[in-house]
Amino acid sequence: MNTKKKISLMLVLADVLIIVMVVVIKSNSTVQVKAKDTVAAANVLVNSNDALDTYKDSEIEEYMTEKKEEEERIRVEEEKKKEEEAAQALVSQSNQVANTVAVDANQNNNMPNAPIPDTSYSDVASYAVQFVGNPYVYGGTSLTDGADCSGFVQSVYSNFGVSLPRTAYAQSTVGYSVPVDQIQAGDIISYGYNGNVSHSALYIGDNTIVHASTPALGIRTDSMYIMPIVSVRRVSE
Repeated sequence: MNTKKKISLMLVLADVLIIVMVVVIKSNSTVQVKAKDTVAAANVLVNSNDALDTYKDSEIEEYMTEKKEEEERIRVEEEKKKEEEAAQALVSQSNQVANTVAVDANQNNNMPNAPIPDTSYSDVASYAVQFVGNPYVYGGTSLTDGADCSGFVQSVYSNFGVSLPRTAYAQSTVGYSVPVDQIQAGDIISYGYNGNVSHSALYIGDNTIVHASTPALGIRTDSMYIMPIVSVRRVSE
C-alpha cells in the first residue's frame, strides 16, 4: 500500500473515532439529562402529594370547625327557646286578672265566720326580696344556692321560726283563707289551673309577689296575676 492510501485510511479511521466519541458523549448527556428530569419529576410529584395532603387536612379542619360552630349555635338557640317558653308559661295568663279566689280546696280548715287574723308579716316580705336574682333549683331549699317555689316560701318563713309544709299544695292549706281584696304582705299565694295547685309565692304588696320562678328566670318579683290564683293563705302567729 502506498503512502497516500495509508494517510487516507488513517483520516477515515480518525473521523470514525470522532463520530463514535461524539455519539458516546451525547448518549451520556442524554442519560444524565433524563436522570435529572426523572428526579425533578419525582420531586414535583412528592411536593404535589404533600400539598394535596395539606389541602385535605385544611379542608377537614375547616369542616369540623364549621360543624362545631353550627352545633353550638343550635344548642344556644334551643336553650333560648326553652327559656322563652318557660317565661311565656308564667305570663300567658297575665291578662286574666283574678280579683277573687277561684278555688279554696281547704275552706273547711277555717271555722265558719271566724275572723281572719290581722297578722302582719311585712318583715317576711322585706326579708324575701333580698334574695331576688338567686337561682331556681328544683327540689332546692337554699335561699342563696337555689330553691324551687315552695322551698323558697318554706325557707323564708323558717327564718322567722315558722314551720311550713314542703310542697306548694300543702302550703295552700296552712293558716287562714284570705279574700284577695284583703291580702297583706307576707301572705302565701297559691297558683294553678282547674283548681290544681302548682306554684307558691309570697305577696309583698302593690299587687306584686316574690317567688322562685323557673330555672331560666330564678328568684324574682312579678305581678301577682301571672297565673290563676287558687288560694291566698295567711299564716297565723
